[in-house]
Amino acid sequence: MTSQTSKVHDNKQELDEKSVIDYAVPRRLELSAHEAGLMPSLKSRLAETRFPGELKSAGWSYGIDTNTVKMLTHEWLHNYDWEKELDKLNRDYDHWTCRINGLDIHYVRHDPWATQVQDPATGEKVEGPYASKTAINDKGEIIMPLLLIHGWPGSWYEFGKTIELLKKRGRFQIIVPSLPGFGWSQAPTEKKFGIRSMAKTLHELMQHLGYKHYLAQGGDWGAIITRTIATLYPEHCLAIHINMLPCLPPRPWTRPFQFAKAITGFLLPEAVYTKNPREKASINGLKLYAREEGAYFFLQATKPQTLGHALHDSPVGLLSWLGEKYLSWADLDPFKPETWPFSKTELLNQIMIYRSTESITSSIRIYYEAYHNRDVEWMLRRPVPESVPVGVGVWNKELFMVPKAWADDWMNIVSWHEFSKGGHFAAFERPVEFEKEISEFFTRDGIIDLFTAKRRGLKI
Repeated sequence: MTSQTSKVHDNKQELDEKSVIDYAVPRRLELSAHEAGLMPSLKSRLAETRFPGELKSAGWSYGIDTNTVKMLTHEWLHNYDWEKELDKLNRDYDHWTCRINGLDIHYVRHDPWATQVQDPATGEKVEGPYASKTAINDKGEIIMPLLLIHGWPGSWYEFGKTIELLKKRGRFQIIVPSLPGFGWSQAPTEKKFGIRSMAKTLHELMQHLGYKHYLAQGGDWGAIITRTIATLYPEHCLAIHINMLPCLPPRPWTRPFQFAKAITGFLLPEAVYTKNPREKASINGLKLYAREEGAYFFLQATKPQTLGHALHDSPVGLLSWLGEKYLSWADLDPFKPETWPFSKTELLNQIMIYRSTESITSSIRIYYEAYHNRDVEWMLRRPVPESVPVGVGVWNKELFMVPKAWADDWMNIVSWHEFSKGGHFAAFERPVEFEKEISEFFTRDGIIDLFTAKRRGLKI
């Protein structure tokens, strides 16, 4: 081989090495549908929908009513513009992706305090992929990394309006991931990727981005994952806020009186919780969920692939399944869409995220893995470490909520606020109220002091 040939070979090898993508390095992501030509095919399917009959005056007692599905299908077919909505999602939010725990994880990020680095190709300064050590904003206020975690049938978009409000407040470095198997995050390809694996992945994401210490908030599965993160990584996740609270009764060996009250109150809530209507409503809500609402949980926890075939193929099947959850779990009158706390377009955006990314089947596997790995049981039987302060927002129509006395035995609750309106999707339904609640909790003096001490390397 001549020296000239060798030089060309070396240059080619150098270019090949540079062209190899390091998927661990955070990189910008433009959201797009997985299927080329999605909308013409979708509109054709919507136009050919066959709707079932229903019983007269059945209302929603048998599930989502046909008139509501027809109305939303008409909206989807004739008035909804996915390309326009997708452009807005790309324009209004900074989307990133990187490989964590073997999966490409999508996340929305807002961190104006991040260190700027030089783009090797253009030489211009761009926002760096890792967190800076800047600790204060322009007003001299402490800034802290905040991880927001969605559940099912939610997505990162559930926090869209909250992200905008948090940006204006200027107190948080914001990370909002899509859970593995949801939206634009890669789905696990092996069994047993449950709640603890989700928690590990999101914790490693925060560490990878340079946020050694952080705060976390979640509802639905996001609340369960948030509690799991706090339990597994209390030296890093310094405070949490949740707006759903499945919890066991107090332990008889730690709080015998409260244990006895809890058992009696579960059997006879009308007699025990006479002075607190919210506690009585929580117990009755748990019973109602078990009796009338929870069948979907066991279907998704046992036969997700069977259900997935129907939901993946049929757009109106997907609309019906997800729409029924949004419209029955939120605090609203499903027969009065003009009064809904989110618009029909916003609801369809949530459904289109699942449809366009073909992620409905992988998303419902979270139920199977959590159920068969006993992840929820594992979480419920482990107290959140005392060192992690907990805030709880109790919205009026939350699916899973227990009396505060139950939760006090399992976590260090320093803030508990009840709200007269709002349901299971607090961030989506009541974004102004939700943002104020979590911001005021995370900027409490005690949490800021804890965060500052940890940043300085002090042992608490």
